[in-house]
Amino acid sequence: MQFLENIRLAFTSILANKMRALLTMLGIIIGISSVITITTIGSSIQKTLTNTFNSMGSMNYFEVYSQIDFSNYEEDDDSQIYTYRDEDMISRQMLDELVQTYPDYFSLSLSENYGSSGMRNWKDQSMSVTISGVLNFDNLGDIKFISGRAIHYQDNLNLKQTIAVSDLFVSQYFAPDVNPIGQTVTLELEATGQTEDFIIVGVFELPAAYLNYAYKPGMKEIEKVTPVYVPLDTMMHLLHQENSYRYWVDIYYNINYDIDMQEQVLRDFFTEQYQQAEKPYMTVEIVNMQSQLGMINAVVNVITIAISVIAAISLIVGGVGVMNIMLVSITERTKEIGIRKALGAQNSYIRMQFVVEAILICLIGGIIGILIGIMNGMLIGYIAKTVVTNMYPSYASLFSITVQPSIPAIIISVMFSIITGVFFGYYPANKAAKMNPIDALRYD
Repeated sequence: MQFLENIRLAFTSILANKMRALLTMLGIIIGISSVITITTIGSSIQKTLTNTFNSMGSMNYFEVYSQIDFSNYEEDDDSQIYTYRDEDMISRQMLDELVQTYPDYFSLSLSENYGSSGMRNWKDQSMSVTISGVLNFDNLGDIKFISGRAIHYQDNLNLKQTIAVSDLFVSQYFAPDVNPIGQTVTLELEATGQTEDFIIVGVFELPAAYLNYAYKPGMKEIEKVTPVYVPLDTMMHLLHQENSYRYWVDIYYNINYDIDMQEQVLRDFFTEQYQQAEKPYMTVEIVNMQSQLGMINAVVNVITIAISVIAAISLIVGGVGVMNIMLVSITERTKEIGIRKALGAQNSYIRMQFVVEAILICLIGGIIGILIGIMNGMLIGYIAKTVVTNMYPSYASLFSITVQPSIPAIIISVMFSIITGVFFGYYPANKAAKMNPIDALRYD
C-alpha cells in the first residue's frame, strides 16, 4: 500500500507541474528516442539484408574459386608470368566425383547460359528466349513450378531433350487454353545455328524480382525475352563439349552437418584432386555465404552499438536535469516534508516517495522516447522504400525493406530509464529524508 501511495503522490506532483515535468523528461525522451531510432535502423538493415538474400534463393552454399598458389612453386619457376589454362580450373569431372564421394554433404546446381533463340508463336509473331542449361533446379533461386516438373539430374544423365518454360513463355507462344506440358518447341542454338526439338516437362512462375528487373514498364508482352531451361549435359552433348571448366562454382552443403567440417572436407578434396593431376600450384578459395552475411550483420551491430552509446550520453544530461528538478521540488515542498515527518513518517518513506517520483518521470520519458524512436524508424524505412522505388525502380523488387524495432533495445531502454531515476533521484530523496522536521516546518 505504501508503494501505491507513493505512485499516487508522484502522479499528483507531476500533474501539478505539467510543463516542468515535460521539460524535465525532455533529456530522457531525446536520449531514448535517439537510441531506439538507431537500433531500429540497425536491426532493420539486418532484417532487410537477410530477407533480400533469402529472396534470391538458398544461402547454404560455398562459393569455390580456383586460384594459383604461388607458394608451391619451385624457386626456378617464373610464377609471375604464368597464366593458368582452362584445364587448371575446376572441371565438371571433379564436381561429379565430389558429389559421388560425399552425397550426404554436397549437391550441385550448375547452370550455363547458351545465348538466345528466335521463335515464331501461334500467331506467327516473332519472339525470343534465353537458353540456360541446368544440372537440376535444386537451390536455383526462388523458382516455383505451376505445372509439370523441373529439370532433374536424370534428364542430364540420359541426355534427354526436355525443357522447362515460364508462364510468360506459355502466354506468348501458345494459344489460350492449350496445355503446354508435353508440347514440342524448336530452339535454334546460337553457337552452331542448328535447330533442336525439346519437349516441355514443366512450367514455372517468373519471380516478381525478375519481372521488375528485366522488363521496362509499358513493354509489350511479346517483346519480353523470357528464360527457358534445358538439361546442361544435353546441351554439352549437342554442342560437342567433352568437358567444361569453371573459374568458380556454387557448391551447396547440408545444413544438418557442421559447416566448418564440410568446408574442410571440400578444401581437402580439391587439394587432393590437384595433386593427383600433378598441379600442386593450384588451390581453391572457399567463401561461405552465410558467414559473409554474418560478418555484414556483425559490422552493422558494432556500428549500431557505437552510435547508440554516443546517443546514450544525452541520457546523462537528462538524468542531471531530473536531479536538478527534484532538488527544486524538494525545496518547494519542504513544509510538506516537515509535516509528514512530524506526523511520524520515517526517513525511508520520505526517501522512497521522491525516488518513486524520479523513477516515474524517467519511465514516462523513456516510454515516450521509445514510441518516438519506433515512429522515427518506421518513417526512415518508409522514406528509404520510397527513394528506392522512385529513383531505382529496377532494383526495388530486389530489396525487401523491413522495419523491425529492436526488442532488446526497448527492454534495455525501459530498464535504463528506471536505473536513471533511481541513480539521479536518490540524492535529492536522501536529502529530503534527512531534513530536520522542526527546520522544515519553520522554512518559508
